[in-house]
Amino acid sequence: MTAFPQGAELLQVLEKESKLPGSSINLSLLRRFIKEATDEQIALCLNALDQKPDPNSPATFVAMCGIAASGSPELFRKAANSDNWRIRDSAVFGLQNLGAKDLDLLYSVFESWDNANLLEKRCIAATLCEPALIGKKAEKILGILNDYMEIIELSKNVKSEEYKVFKKAMGYCISVAVAASPEKGKEFFEEWMRSPSQEIRWILSDNLKHDHLRKVDSKWVDAQIEALSDVE
Repeated sequence: MTAFPQGAELLQVLEKESKLPGSSINLSLLRRFIKEATDEQIALCLNALDQKPDPNSPATFVAMCGIAASGSPELFRKAANSDNWRIRDSAVFGLQNLGAKDLDLLYSVFESWDNANLLEKRCIAATLCEPALIGKKAEKILGILNDYMEIIELSKNVKSEEYKVFKKAMGYCISVAVAASPEKGKEFFEEWMRSPSQEIRWILSDNLKHDHLRKVDSKWVDAQIEALSDVE
């Protein structure tokens, strides 16, 4: 049974407790809504999308709650393409919740995303590169990330907004996969260190900034930073 109120009162509570405008959303509230919301409450929150809210608006948080709790792969894919970055993140939260319940189902969803564009690939990477999900799938995820790095290495339109969003996600996701599978991950990382691409080097450098990678092997991290600086 949901502890959330109904109707307009629900929207008021979510907006008030959203922490927006601000630097971050009320993630614990979002996660609780995902677990407890009824179909009627989810539908009510999804109405906020009609307003096309600004990312820092409390209405965006309401829409995020609706999307993440919906459990709808079709809606997640649509949200992954939003020009509102918080809405894009709501797709990731919803898909991660789906994966926590049934990881095989999550992979089947992504396999159904034929001809995924860069924003959708960003969503896939951000969803899968979550410590709670990656587990024994780390090597498979490294394979996916390898495909994505090849796309980046060959990309021509590096100034597009979609590319920038994708590149930024890759600047974090690789570190999670490497930390989850250090032996294979280091091999993957060092292989890409050979790339002459400035875009690739930026991604590798950004991944080396994350503490969870340094906790795995700080000496290795320092060695990669030094190697990158020698090339630049």
